[in-house]
Amino acid sequence: MMISYPVFKHMGMRSSLPLPSWKVVVSQILFYFILEDFIFYWGHRILHTKWLYKYVHSVHHEYATPFGLTSEYAHPAEILFLGFATIIGPAITGPHLVTLWLWMVLRVLETVEAHCGYHFPWSLSNFLPLYGGADFHDYHHRVLYTRSGNYSSTFVYMDWIFGTDRGYRKLKGMLRESEGRQMEEKRQMEEK
Repeated sequence: MMISYPVFKHMGMRSSLPLPSWKVVVSQILFYFILEDFIFYWGHRILHTKWLYKYVHSVHHEYATPFGLTSEYAHPAEILFLGFATIIGPAITGPHLVTLWLWMVLRVLETVEAHCGYHFPWSLSNFLPLYGGADFHDYHHRVLYTRSGNYSSTFVYMDWIFGTDRGYRKLKGMLRESEGRQMEEKRQMEEK
């Protein structure tokens, strides 16, 4: 953190008035989410190679059923490695300090929500089709480390493009079929 302030300052971050327009803030944060997700996907996927998983990423996967605090529970090398994905966007664009703070708050809220262990009715994944959320990431924590898939941090498109969410999609399809059969059986029982 002591290094990041001078770096951001050198890259053009400002803290003076006027504040940036909402259009600038929204476009920068959207860019940060997309860039972060792309870099995070590849970094996270690399962390699931046998050696890095055993010596670094296994700390984060200590809990098969995640809860909010596990989002930040990781090996220091992993924090540095994946933290790069979070700060590269602001380092490129040199945002206003308020934009940087908003980005950091949204990023932490997103990662805690993805690790909360609950799929709430108000979860963003119910409203944004490309958003992964807790259900998507919970699957990642439950499956064998080298074949877990669902490596993205925020959105699901990288996993879909590279097929690393096949197991998750297959499981969801089987659950939908099972629920459909149960509802059909219940309807038939009610008709009798």
